[in-house]
Amino acid sequence: MKEELLQVAEKVMNAARAAGVECEALVQKKRFTSVAVEAGKVTFGSQDGDYGIGLRIIRDRRTGYAYCDEASIDYGLKQAIQAARFGKPGNYEFHANARYDGTRSIYDNKLATLVVEDGIEMARDMIEAGSFDSRATPSRGGLSFGTASFAVANTNGIMVYDEGTFIGGHVMSVLKDGGIVVNGDEGESSRRLSFSVEEVGRKATEKAIAQLGQKGLETGTMDVILRPDAAFDLFSSTVLPALYGDNVRKGESVYSGRLGEKVASDTFSIVDDGTHHKGLNTFIMDEEGYPSQRTVIMDKGVLSNLLYDQFSAAEAGAKPTGSAMHTERNESGTTYKVPPTTCARNIVFEGDTMTEEEMIRGVRDGIIIEHVLGAHTANRVSGDFSVAIYAGYRIKDGQIAHPLKGGMIGGNLPALLQHATIADNYKLVEAGMSAAAGYIPSVKLEKVRVSG
Repeated sequence: MKEELLQVAEKVMNAARAAGVECEALVQKKRFTSVAVEAGKVTFGSQDGDYGIGLRIIRDRRTGYAYCDEASIDYGLKQAIQAARFGKPGNYEFHANARYDGTRSIYDNKLATLVVEDGIEMARDMIEAGSFDSRATPSRGGLSFGTASFAVANTNGIMVYDEGTFIGGHVMSVLKDGGIVVNGDEGESSRRLSFSVEEVGRKATEKAIAQLGQKGLETGTMDVILRPDAAFDLFSSTVLPALYGDNVRKGESVYSGRLGEKVASDTFSIVDDGTHHKGLNTFIMDEEGYPSQRTVIMDKGVLSNLLYDQFSAAEAGAKPTGSAMHTERNESGTTYKVPPTTCARNIVFEGDTMTEEEMIRGVRDGIIIEHVLGAHTANRVSGDFSVAIYAGYRIKDGQIAHPLKGGMIGGNLPALLQHATIADNYKLVEAGMSAAAGYIPSVKLEKVRVSG
């Protein structure tokens, strides 16, 4: 695979030089298997893939983008050149940084050799594990796994390749008890075959059982603990875009003009680490071929760095942070069909931690939330949000009292981070509405607006 993709990348560079343009190419090949679960049964399993080339050119200080396959490289270059005619002039250039001394991608040979039949068997194991209670049915979910390989080259001499494996499993268990119907959701993602699908199925049903006895939520201001999925869903729709350098430069961020200021709790740090040993987006380089790195964004509450791709860094007079990904807004994953832009790789929350049990014991009056709905509607400029509680529990006097029936939380997340504390129950999470990923724990926020 390596030689194949690098040869294609070299072919693009030769064609670009012949056309007299500067060029960058992403050659991306994905192979993945999907297995679906519906109504307690495996409904289908399939193998698929995607293979293509993204071309970005610079000509007369303008940039253009197109995509193609190996058989149509010359046509793809012509399309990119045509697109550049309508581009905004700028000081665009491709980098020449080839210091690839960071962590290489995560590749699990056992995971890479799984086939559809393996996925079907794992899905059945997940269903069986979630069926230990006769009232429950693992009703919707599935597994997806495979490999991603890509080469990046440019006419400044960059030529680099990496590949990795991935797997994700999710199931929603529906429990019917008389006339009451409740749900429980559980999911895991990894770059290795390192989690138990049986555990995913079992936890989904356990969470459904825990939702029996739901009670309404009174309106007020109280402490809120966001478990990892809820925390990252909300964070990736509010604070994260505000940390992208281009948004800060344009004044479209609550952090514009605030570098060096204290913007969060002094026990709280945020890092984006493209070399993380577990990261869902760990590769030796980003999708512009820039070496991956660890970037401390907030250091003990102080805003110390922003995230940049190559072009946004040039416009801001900054250095790239290895944060370029070919990603569409409101879409997960990356694709050669769109140009690269700034996107967090592996967000990590660091700082003083405690167990989640200790965190709960410290809450006199509050709630703990598994999942939220509507985070994508948050204001990406101000950080204001109002989201529905999909699954949560009331906390009274340091103990979980009962599950919640509905409710909402709202506020301004950047302001709430001024008094944030974190637990030690780290989990790999995905944004869902972008390619960003994280490795984060539960987060406690104080004085959050809550409504029933």
